[in-house]
Formats: sequence, structure tokens, C-alpha cells
Amino acid sequence: MAKEKVDLRKEAESKMETLVEQHNELAGQIQEANARLGEVKQMIIEHQGYIKGLEACDINCEEKK
Repeated sequence: MAKEKVDLRKEAESKMETLVEQHNELAGQIQEANARLGEVKQMIIEHQGYIKGLEACDINCEEKK
């Protein structure tokens, strides 16, 4: 049986490509998650304003009674 010649450089380059792909995929996921996080944060702020408006309306309605 002939032993296969191991090409350490090719193995290392292949491993590097895999790692770079994983890095890029994770970086993309983080960017998407950060964008979604910003959207949800904005919705929370808007909803807090809505709730404060409802509370102000309740106070005004009680004062008019």
C-alpha cells in the first residue's frame, strides 16, 4: 500500500477557508440581529409613548368627571 502524501499547506488553506466562511456567516447573522434589535427597540419606545398617552387620557377623563 502506498501512503498518501499529506499536503499540510492544502489542509491548512482548506481549514482557513472553512473558518473564514464560518466567520462571514456569523458576522452576517450578527448584522441581521443588530438590525432587528434596533427595530424592536424602536417599537418598544413607540409603544411606551402610546402607553403614556393612554395614561394621560385616563387622567384627563377622570378629571373631567
